[in-house]
Amino acid sequence: MNTKQMKRNALKAFNNLSPSEWASLSKNVWDDVSSQREPHHLEHGATFPIALANRIIKLYSQEGDLVFDPFVGVGSTIISAYRMQRNSIGIDLNKRFCKITQQLISKEESRLFNDAKIKCEIVCDDCRNLKKYVEDNSVQLTFTSPPYSNFIQKSIKDRQKTHKKSLIKFENNSTIKQYSQTPEDFGNLDYEKFLVEIKDVLKSNLEVTKVGGYSVWVVKDYRDTKNKIPYVDFHSDLANTAKKVGWLYHDLIIWNQNAQRRLVLLGYPSVFYSNQNCSFIVVFRKKS
Repeated sequence: MNTKQMKRNALKAFNNLSPSEWASLSKNVWDDVSSQREPHHLEHGATFPIALANRIIKLYSQEGDLVFDPFVGVGSTIISAYRMQRNSIGIDLNKRFCKITQQLISKEESRLFNDAKIKCEIVCDDCRNLKKYVEDNSVQLTFTSPPYSNFIQKSIKDRQKTHKKSLIKFENNSTIKQYSQTPEDFGNLDYEKFLVEIKDVLKSNLEVTKVGGYSVWVVKDYRDTKNKIPYVDFHSDLANTAKKVGWLYHDLIIWNQNAQRRLVLLGYPSVFYSNQNCSFIVVFRKKS
C-alpha cells in the first residue's frame, strides 16, 4: 500500500463507512432494500421496509446521532434507529399508530442490550408542532414517508370501482387505508393545501437539523387520468417546496419495486401508461 492509499484509508467518513462501502452503496437505483412485511405493517398500509430504513440511516448518520421521523406511522424509522444505536424521536397524529410503535420499541428494549443508553421517544401530536419536542440544530437525519395529500382517498375509490378484482389488489398484495378522519391529517388535505402545509413542516425540520444534516423523504408520484394533468410529479413538487425554505436538493434515488409487483394492463387499448412500480427517495441537506 502506497502513502496516498494509506492517507485515504486513514480518513474518517462522517458515517464511518469505508471507501469500498461508500462506493458499493452509491448506486442511484436500489432494488435490494425489500424486507419481509410483519403483521403490524397491515395496520398502516403504506410502510417502508426496515431494510430501506437501515440503508438510509447507515448512509446519512452514525452511532449516537439523533434520527427524526415527523410521520412515524408504525415505527420503521424508530425501530431501525434503535437497532443501529441511534437516538430517535417520532411524531404521529394517529394514537393507534403511536401505541403500536411504542409496543414495538418496548419489545426491542427487552430484546436488545442497550449499553449505549440509546433513547427513543414517541410523541402523539401534529408534526406541525415538532419544535415543541425537538431542539434546534439537534437532528442529524430525518427519514420519513409523508401521506400523499388526499391521493389515498382517490385510490380507495378507484379500487372499489375500477380495480375491485384486479391484479393491483390481489397479486401485487397492495393494501391502502385512510389514516384517520381528522381534518388536520395531511392525508386528508387536497394537494394544493398539502403543499402549503408541508412547506411549514419542512421549514421547522430545517431549523431542528444540524448544519450539514440530512432530511430524506420516500414518496411516490401519482397518476390521475380523470383530470387534465394525468401525472402528478409529487417528488419534484416536494423538492421545489423544500428549496423555497432553504434546503439544498442534495440527491435523488430511485427505489425500484418491479420485482415485488406484477405488471398490470393500464389504459388498454386506447392510451398507453407505464406501471408506477417505483418510489423516489428525495434527499435534502442543510447548508454548511
